[in-house]
Amino acid sequence: MEYHPPLDSLPSMNITSFLEDPTEREWKGPFTFIQGADTQFGLIDRYLLKKDEPNWDKEIALTREVIQRINAMNPKPKFFVVCGDMLDAFPYAVSENSKEFPGALELREKQYKDFVQVFKELVPDVKLVCVCGNHDIGDSPTKETLQVYKRQFGQDYFSFWAGGVKFVVLNSQYLYVPDAIPEETERQMQFMNGIADPKAKFIVLFMHIPLFVEEPEEENFYFNIPKERRLQLLEKFYTAGVRYIFCGHYHRNAGGRYKKLELVVTSAIGAPLGDNPSGYRIVNVGEAEISHDYVTIRDSTDFSNEDNSNSNES
Repeated sequence: MEYHPPLDSLPSMNITSFLEDPTEREWKGPFTFIQGADTQFGLIDRYLLKKDEPNWDKEIALTREVIQRINAMNPKPKFFVVCGDMLDAFPYAVSENSKEFPGALELREKQYKDFVQVFKELVPDVKLVCVCGNHDIGDSPTKETLQVYKRQFGQDYFSFWAGGVKFVVLNSQYLYVPDAIPEETERQMQFMNGIADPKAKFIVLFMHIPLFVEEPEEENFYFNIPKERRLQLLEKFYTAGVRYIFCGHYHRNAGGRYKKLELVVTSAIGAPLGDNPSGYRIVNVGEAEISHDYVTIRDSTDFSNEDNSNSNES
């Protein structure tokens, strides 16, 4: 799948070098990248604090903290991947539930404007890779919501090379609800048939919804891919040489293994829903393996005493 960035993309979203520079297909030694998930501008006020008129000043501050830490790293990571749900408001023209998702697309455009403004602070040397989440395309995607996503964030599935490693970005909604846009599901399935590459040092997948949270055989629930597709997909990816999958969506740290494939679920940069405070993951790509550490940016998961008087300015 050829990568097409959004027309008005951030400079950091230009990953042309990863796509066109042949030296990026060569292993030259260890490097790092940053994985985060669920910046989800607006969720803390809407869901955690039950505000009637939510804003997203807290998510702006948390995201800005991560960016400042990344900018200060030396050496710099190759890229910063956000594994879905960049924004909270669904991309529907008319909200399906006006109380839970007020303003829908109109609200989303405001959140997107602030997201762009904040990520302009990311140093150009660190590329931004965005992964499509359910809030970015809808729990039941449509052709219209897909176009909103592509306008805001670019291609919804693609692959790129960095430092001799092949990275694959997938749209997990096509795996979660394959009948929503069946032609897009089929196109992604055909794309997935080409994941294998014996020249890659490692093959790493990024997606929003985890195939599983703790165990490959676990029962179906909101935060995993249905079991009837999950096990087939795990075997497909494993056979293709995938050994690492990084996800979000769960708003908690979790993960497990399928054979020699490690699946990593990373908690949210924005609103945490479990015991893991907001944070991000530093991923170290080494000679023999990929290791990772979760770094918190708050000491607590409690936002009840936070001042909410600030406007949505960045």
